[in-house]
Order: sequence, then C-alpha cells, then structure tokens
Amino acid sequence: MLGSSTAFGTGATPGFGWVDLLTASFNKNKTDGVDTVVDNRALGGYTTYHSMPTGNFVPNRPSPDETRNVTFVLNNAPRPDIVIINYPTNDIASAYSPKEMMDNLRLMFKTLNDNGIRTFITTSQPRELSDEQRTILKQLVDSIQSTFGVYSINFWDDIVSQDGLNHIRDEVSAGDGTHVNNLGHQLLFERVVAKNIFGEINNSPLPVTLKNWQVSIENSLVKLNWKTGFEELGTSFEIQRSSNGTTFQTVFLINGTGHDASYSWTDASPLNGKSFYRLKIIESSKVSFSLVIPIINHQLGVISSFYADASQLHLQFNSNRTQSASLTIINYSGGIVKKQTLASGVTSITIPITVLPSGNYILKITTVNGLSWVERFTKLK
Repeated sequence: MLGSSTAFGTGATPGFGWVDLLTASFNKNKTDGVDTVVDNRALGGYTTYHSMPTGNFVPNRPSPDETRNVTFVLNNAPRPDIVIINYPTNDIASAYSPKEMMDNLRLMFKTLNDNGIRTFITTSQPRELSDEQRTILKQLVDSIQSTFGVYSINFWDDIVSQDGLNHIRDEVSAGDGTHVNNLGHQLLFERVVAKNIFGEINNSPLPVTLKNWQVSIENSLVKLNWKTGFEELGTSFEIQRSSNGTTFQTVFLINGTGHDASYSWTDASPLNGKSFYRLKIIESSKVSFSLVIPIINHQLGVISSFYADASQLHLQFNSNRTQSASLTIINYSGGIVKKQTLASGVTSITIPITVLPSGNYILKITTVNGLSWVERFTKLK
C-alpha cells in the first residue's frame, strides 16, 4: 500500500481504517494456513512525489521516500502481487497541477506493471478546499478512471455530498475537512472488495455503468430510477435501504434485461425521517455498489416530504396539520434570511431560493401549538 493519511487510517478508530479492514478481511481467508500479508507504506501528508522512483528529483517538489516508494517495492523481497496507490487530495491541496499528479500516477503504474506487479489507482476524494480545488478533485475522478480503466478504484461517489459542491458527505465526515470517519472507511473498504483485486481482470467484461441514478419523493413514496451501460446477461440489482447509512437491508430484487436499459422502483413503505438507498449490482463475475443517496421522508409530524433543488424548496405537509405555522430560513451565521406564515389549509408549497447566496441553511417550521420540524439544506450556485 502506497499513499497518504487516508490509507494510513486517519479519521477512523484505530483498526477501522479501510486498509485495516482489508487486512482483517484477507486474514479470514487463509490458503494453506498462510495469511495474505498487507504491507502498508502510507504516511500522512505524503503526495505522489513521495512514492516516485528513487532518483526522480523535481525542483521545489518533495524527494522520493526510499522506504515508501515504488523502488522500495521492487527491491525488497518478497515482491508483492498487488500494489494499491491511494493519493486522494494532497497534491491538489499543495497546489500541484492535476497534470503533475496524473503524470506521477502514470509513471508509478507503468513502473510497477512493467515489473509484473498488478497495480490499482484509487481516485481522488472530496476535501474541504477552495471551490476551484474541489472542482479539480472531481475532474480527477474522471481522469483516473479513463486512464487506468478497470485498474482504478472509485473512492469518490460514496463519500461526496449530493449538493453538487463536492464536499465530504456529512454522514462520513471525520470533522476535519479532510478525512472520513469509520463509515467512510467502511465504504472505501467495500469498494476495494468489490474490485476483486486478486481475480481475473484483463479477460473480464467491463463492469456495468450506472447512469442517472436518482432517488426522489413522490406523494410521500420514495421512487428510484437508473439507467445502465455495458449491462450483460445475468445482471441483477438489489435495492438496499438503511436507516443509518451503515447497515443496509435488501428490500427488493430486480433482474436485469441483459442489455442497456432504464429501471425504476417505488418504495411503497418507506422509512419515516432520513433514510439511505443504494443498489447492489450483481454480475456474473463481480459485485459492486452504487452511490449511497440519502432522502428525507417525513410521514408523521408537520412535513411529509421535503427536498431542495437549485431554485426552490419543495415541501408537502401532512394532511392532519390543522393549525397555521411559521416558516423560517436561517443561514449558518444564525441570521434569519426569510420568514413567512403558512395558513392551516396549505398542503404543499414551493419556496424560491434563487436570491439566496450559495451555502448551507437551516429550514425551521413551527406550528402555533409548538410542534416543530428542522432540516438543513444547501443552496447550489
């Protein structure tokens, strides 16, 4: 393992980093009594330059660490069968260009593969940097996946926010703006497991691609839609739901068509409050998971459903609400930016938010008898 603090395990409880989980998983699958050995050479603060071949000196850039670089991998016995390279954000945070980072990844990949070592490159990950840097990190996901193909591992989709601003998703954030928590590391671990790094890759079909994977609320029911690319015979989809974003249960199974198609399913018995949905994609040679999408569905209390888009808030009230209520929008500095009264007969309402600056807000609704409902939303650009 070559990489930086995420591969080192930062943000997780000791023993619950994604590499720790991978090590424990491998040690449960002994062959002839011998464990799969994981040598983790990652270190916090490192960039791709630290793992470049010995002698690769670039002015004003870090020198290769000869105990944590590709030359060390090649010169120390026994040579590994697999190398995973995980440098998600430090190059961009250090103001190195994306071209530098990609050139370094290409050289490391080629050096190891030319010497018979199968190498995987993880994508970039979200981090609380400037708007421009967060956009670069998102663009690097596509660059890494298109460059390294089946030898790339997607470390972006499961942990990025759903507001289009490329932040770390709240549920997986370790709180420091850089790292993910135990749940985040668990999701990264699952991505590596799904890649089946010791399996056959060159002769296997391309994994199915999800397009337009969406979860929405319609009349208090949750509707899921998605399209596929590269779908093959034998593909099936398990719709999985969770109340906490950690433990998922399969609630429905859809058999694929065997060719690219559009799918939809409606959850007629959704959970009340916040829940999470994902697809478990089962193919003949592999299992993978979709992006996890959170949704808020209030069947009880004041609000039955709520979601925000770029221009409006959409609220639907429960039919048993017989009292008037006040609606307040508060920015994260505590200032009230909008306030209005909702008549008792109103069943649904849309609130224009185009005039609000982009950022995070709190929506609060309080009835005259003191029943309240609070939710955070993000105003996109």
